[in-house]
Amino acid sequence: MLMTEEKKAVLQVDNLSIAFDMADGKQTNVVEAVSFQVFEGETLALVGESGSGKSVTSLAIMRLLQMPPACITSGKILLNGKDLLQMKLDDMSSVRGNEMSMIFQEPMTSLDPVFKISNQLIEGIRRHQPLDKKQAFAIALSMLKEVGIANAEKVIHEYPHQLSGGMRQRVMIAMAMANNPKLLLADEPTTALDVTVQAQILQLMLKMKEEHGSSILFITHDMGVVAETADRVMVMYAGQIVESGPVEQIFTDPKHPYTKALLQTMPSLATNERRLPTIPGTVPSPSNFSAGCRFSPRCQHAMDICDRTIPAESSFESGQIVRCHLYKEKEVAAHDT
Repeated sequence: MLMTEEKKAVLQVDNLSIAFDMADGKQTNVVEAVSFQVFEGETLALVGESGSGKSVTSLAIMRLLQMPPACITSGKILLNGKDLLQMKLDDMSSVRGNEMSMIFQEPMTSLDPVFKISNQLIEGIRRHQPLDKKQAFAIALSMLKEVGIANAEKVIHEYPHQLSGGMRQRVMIAMAMANNPKLLLADEPTTALDVTVQAQILQLMLKMKEEHGSSILFITHDMGVVAETADRVMVMYAGQIVESGPVEQIFTDPKHPYTKALLQTMPSLATNERRLPTIPGTVPSPSNFSAGCRFSPRCQHAMDICDRTIPAESSFESGQIVRCHLYKEKEVAAHDT
C-alpha cells in the first residue's frame, strides 16, 4: 500500500545512533544516523545480512539494550508522539506489551520454561488491563484460538517444552497481540521454523495485524519473506540504511548495489542455475567500517570516491531513497525518466 499524507506515523525514528564499548576501551557506532517511520496499518521490513544492525535497532526501540556496553549517542524514538528515550525505564513497562510488543526469533528463549502457557498469558494481560484472573484467562484462551491453536483448552495448561516450534511461535503472537498494541516488532520470527510452518506464521501475523489494526516492523534477512509481507522496505548495511522504498519498486528496480546483490541471491524458478550467486566478503565489524561507503570493499561498482567519502542520499520519483555515489541528486530525475 502507498503511504499518503493522511497516514499517521505510529513510530518515528530520527537520527538514531547506537555505540558499544569495545575491548580497547573506545566507543564504536554500530548503528549510525538511522531515520525512518512506520505508518498506521503498514508493514515495514528492515532487511540486511547478519551483523548489519537490524536487531540492535529493534532492541533500542524496545529499550531492551543493556547499557553499558550499549549507549544511544543521538536520536529520538517517538511512539505515537512520545519520545521513548526520555522515559524512565520503570515507565517503559507500561509501554512494552501494551502500546508495542515484540516477537523474537526463538520463542523458547522468550517463554519461561517453568510456567504454564496460561500463567504467562494471564500475567501480560493483567499487567495492562484491570481484570481478575478469570477474566484474563478467558482472554488468554480466546487469543490462543484466534492464532489458530485448535486444541487451545489443552494447550493453555501445558508448558512451552510440550509444544512444537510453530505452536510456541503462535503462543508468542497471542501474547504479543493480547493487549491490542499499535506496533508489533517481529525480529526474524520464522527463521527457526520449517518452510511450511513459516508460511503459516507469516499469514497469521498479517491476519492479526489487519484484525487488530496494528502496524508491523518486520526484521529479516530473507528477501522472500519481505516480498510476502511488506508494504515498504529498508535495506540496512553496516549500521546504515542504504536504500528504502515501496516493496514493488525495490524488487523490480533496485538501485543500490547491495540491494541488487541481495536480490540476486534469492532462488528463482525463472533460471536453471544450480548455484546461487553470493556476495563476496562479509559485513565488516564496526571497528573496520570504511571511511566512505561501507559497502565499497564488496562492491563491483566501487570507485575511488567510494573509499573516501560517505555518499549522500538521492531521492527518486518512485519513492526510493538511495545512499550511493552512483547517483547524484541532479541526475536522479534523468535516471527515472
